[in-house]
Amino acid sequence: MTSPPGSGHSEPRPLLLVSPPPRLVAEATEAGFHVLTVTDTARFPDDDALGAHLAETARTHRVSMLIACGEASVLPGVLETAERLGLSPNPAAAARLLADPSLIRGLLTRSGPQWAAVALPTGPRDGPLPYDVEYGVETLTAEGMHRVTGIVELRFTESGETSAGPSPEPGQPPGGAGTAREDAPLHAFPAPLTRQEEAEIRALATGLLDLAGYEFGYAFTRIAHTADGPRIINSRTQQAPWPTSQLIELTTGLVPERELVRALSGKPMEAPVLVGCAAAVPLRGPHDAPEDITALAGVREVRDGHVLLTALTPAELADRTSAVLDRLT
Repeated sequence: MTSPPGSGHSEPRPLLLVSPPPRLVAEATEAGFHVLTVTDTARFPDDDALGAHLAETARTHRVSMLIACGEASVLPGVLETAERLGLSPNPAAAARLLADPSLIRGLLTRSGPQWAAVALPTGPRDGPLPYDVEYGVETLTAEGMHRVTGIVELRFTESGETSAGPSPEPGQPPGGAGTAREDAPLHAFPAPLTRQEEAEIRALATGLLDLAGYEFGYAFTRIAHTADGPRIINSRTQQAPWPTSQLIELTTGLVPERELVRALSGKPMEAPVLVGCAAAVPLRGPHDAPEDITALAGVREVRDGHVLLTALTPAELADRTSAVLDRLT
C-alpha cells in the first residue's frame, strides 16, 4: 500500500514502514516522505517470503530507508533484508542482541565487572523475584545519540493479587528475569527518583544501548530496583508500550511518532518539558471499573485494564491515585 506524499513537497523521499501505527504513517507523510507500508507481516509464510517482498518493494520504489515498528523490529526477515540492502539506519546485530535477555547478560558480563554487576540474573527461579519496583526507560536514538524521553515507575503489589498483568514478551520463557510479572503494576510518571538515582538509571539504559551498538530508533529498557541497587532486566527496540507511552505523552506533549519522523528527517529532537504527572492504575479484571470512575478528579480514561489519571503535582497525583484505588476496592 502506498500513501500519497505530503502536499508542498516536490521530491518526496521514499520510506518503507513495516507494521507502523497509523499516526506514524500520517506524520511521515506530512513531513514529506513518500510512504510505503507493509502492515501485516503475519500473512507471509516465512522470513524468506517477507524478505523477498520487502526487497522487491524497495527496488521497485527506490526506497531510501526501511523502518520496522513494534514486534516487526526484531523479525529476522526484516532485519536481514534492511541490512543487506543498506536501508536500515540501525545495525541488525543490535536489535537481535537487545531482543534476547540472555545475550544482554552475556554482553554485560564481557564488558567488565562494573557492567556484569548490574545485570539481573537470568533463568527460572523459585519464589518471587527479588524486587517489586521496576523503572521503564524510553529512549529515542539518532546517529548513536540516546535521548531519554521518560522514566516510568512500575510498582507491583506485594501479594501479586492484581490479575490484569501483561503477558510475557515474545521469545521469553515464563519465570525469570526478562519476563513480565504476573501481577499488573501501578504506573507513575515521572518516576519518583532523586537526582542521583535518575542519573544512575539513565546511565544504565543509555550505556546498554552504547554497548549493543544501537544507532537509531526507540528503545524501552526495564531496570529493577533491588536492595543491591538498580539491575538491568531487558531492553526492546520499540517505543514504550501502552500505558507507559500514554503517560509520557500526556505529561510532556511529545508525540512519539512525530519525534521519530523528526529524527528520520535529521532535525533536532524536541526536549521533553513536564507539565504535570500521571498514573495508570490497573484493574483486577477487564470489567471491574465502576461506571462512575471517570467522575473522580483527574481521571482521563479507562482503557485496556487501566485507569489513567493526571495531576499537577506528585502530592496531588498520590491523592488522586488513592481515591481511584479506594473506589476499585
